[in-house]
Amino acid sequence: MSLRFSRRAALLLPLLLAACGDDDEAPAPVARHDFPPLRYGYLPPINLNVQRVETADGFVPGSGDNELIGASPVEPVETLFAMARDRLKPVATSGIATFRVLNASIVRHRDELNGQLAVRIDVRNDDGTDTGFAEARVTANHTGPVTDQRAVLYDMMKSMMDNMNVELEYQLRNKLKSWVVDTPADAASPATPPPTAPAPPPTMPLPPAPPLEPDLTN
Repeated sequence: MSLRFSRRAALLLPLLLAACGDDDEAPAPVARHDFPPLRYGYLPPINLNVQRVETADGFVPGSGDNELIGASPVEPVETLFAMARDRLKPVATSGIATFRVLNASIVRHRDELNGQLAVRIDVRNDDGTDTGFAEARVTANHTGPVTDQRAVLYDMMKSMMDNMNVELEYQLRNKLKSWVVDTPADAASPATPPPTAPAPPPTMPLPPAPPLEPDLTN
């Protein structure tokens, strides 16, 4: 009887050990699915001394074996254009500003991801005699295992876009200072005349005097 039990225990021991090992393993991470668009209308606008702001098409993100920007949950070029629409506000009656994307890339080398965004703004007046430009560049890095690639790419894009909003305004105020309007004249509130004092109420006529009583002493 003891021999039979020992053989049964020996057969069951690997199964018991495997079950215990499964219980000790950490659960697999849950993939993220909520990746809202990145928009910046809540930030103060950057008023430009131009009549309109254009966005120039033409940039195509890379597609090499190590290029991951195309797998980002938010489309990088459209996100940069959305930032331009949210932040750059024309406040003049002439002139053009052109916003273009120079680079949008997240490249992977083993367990390291390197991201870069770069944009350029060109300004000119109507006759082309006054022109200028400014460029803004930001980077982000991720080192370590990538268990959820879409989440890592989204977080890198969000970090770079947050930095791009700061860097873009800095470069505009540094390189295109004369084109940035802190208080647009046409946005100022028109002078409001002082309120007219209300007219005094009309004077009511006095009631007629009572008739005199006859003098009966005579």
